[in-house]
Amino acid sequence: MTDFCELTLETKGFYGVNFTKHSAQITCIVFDVEGAIWLEVVPIQTLIRRQKAQNPNLDCSEPLIDQTLLAAGCSASYGATIVDDCVHFTAKYYLANYPITFQFFLARGTAQEISRHYIKPLWRTLLRQRAEIGALVEELKRKDLEIAQYQAEGARLNRTTVQTVPFDEETFRHQFLPVQLPQQTVRIDTLLDSAVHRDRLMQTLELEPIEVDTSRGRNKPPVPSTQQTGTPTRRRKKRVKPLTAVADVSKTMIVYENEEDESN
Repeated sequence: MTDFCELTLETKGFYGVNFTKHSAQITCIVFDVEGAIWLEVVPIQTLIRRQKAQNPNLDCSEPLIDQTLLAAGCSASYGATIVDDCVHFTAKYYLANYPITFQFFLARGTAQEISRHYIKPLWRTLLRQRAEIGALVEELKRKDLEIAQYQAEGARLNRTTVQTVPFDEETFRHQFLPVQLPQQTVRIDTLLDSAVHRDRLMQTLELEPIEVDTSRGRNKPPVPSTQQTGTPTRRRKKRVKPLTAVADVSKTMIVYENEEDESN
């Protein structure tokens, strides 16, 4: 579970808090936007003993930890006190109005730990988002081709208010500016646009590429098996239907449900 809270460590500000569980251990990480982290990896049984030392009347267990520290959206209040070079960090929860407090003793992370828990996860997230955006762009382009094919066959919209213009990636990139970036910011997007750089970055992050099937919706029907098992059933003679006129494709229209006539 990841959260942001206001703390006072070296300075007062907002810090990220992250709890993860792996191999019967809980990892608590507190980090700031400058790249500094404080962390502790503690066995679950040790964390349970710490909680019982603070509140012997509470029967703390691993499922209780899952419902608090590791539960997404579970509200908590955090506190931090610096004692010598150690950060005494507490996470306090309320279940059925009953207080539950977990305590961690955090040490400042090394350069390797900052890279492992902070920098590399950010790069992996950027690579994933870039791949997702690229897949969405290709899907939009295929939708435009599909709409163009419908229009070439004579289809039209009864309601032009839902009509869209063909997607243009370059126009989208220039117009979509949710935040203003400082001029000295490294252009990460330019770096990720290069296939060579992305490949090298994935090798650095020890990531394996995943082949994505882009032919969804165009799969060929399965080929029926030629083998026969058991006694063949007697085929029923099909009834011949009278021929009907071929539909005029040029008069095909795309009509949306629950829409009234334009004349209304």
